[in-house]
Amino acid sequence: MASLLTSTQKASIQSALADLHDTFSRDIYVYVETKIANKPSSSSYNPLYGKVKDTANVAGQTKLTKHTFKARIFFENNQPESIVDANAQLNLKSSEGRVRIKVNSDAYEKIKICSRIEIDDNLYILDSDAKNIGPFSTQYYMVYLKREN
Repeated sequence: MASLLTSTQKASIQSALADLHDTFSRDIYVYVETKIANKPSSSSYNPLYGKVKDTANVAGQTKLTKHTFKARIFFENNQPESIVDANAQLNLKSSEGRVRIKVNSDAYEKIKICSRIEIDDNLYILDSDAKNIGPFSTQYYMVYLKREN
């Protein structure tokens, strides 16, 4: 099917969107947990079954890796401003802040497997599936996050 835009016009539109992303993006920190299996150095380790007589010595450890990515961040505006309402009661909706971010494909690959995301010194967790963003092909991914605590 014929296109109304040439390939150079499409490339210039995608370049303009990349410039827009670079202009308005800020740093976010993505934390990925990976499990590290400890191999015991004792002679009672059976590599065939992966077990030791004393399993307390073989507890797995986790390693937390911090990745920095650029994202366009949008805080939803339908959230209350204060935590305490007019009757001096705790308003739980204000602590459940939702954030929408748009990231490139490299950041999205890490976000899919991350445990937490840090934005402005607050921790968030993934709250939605990704939506593909781009006029001609997927250039960015949009996901919603919710505050962890």
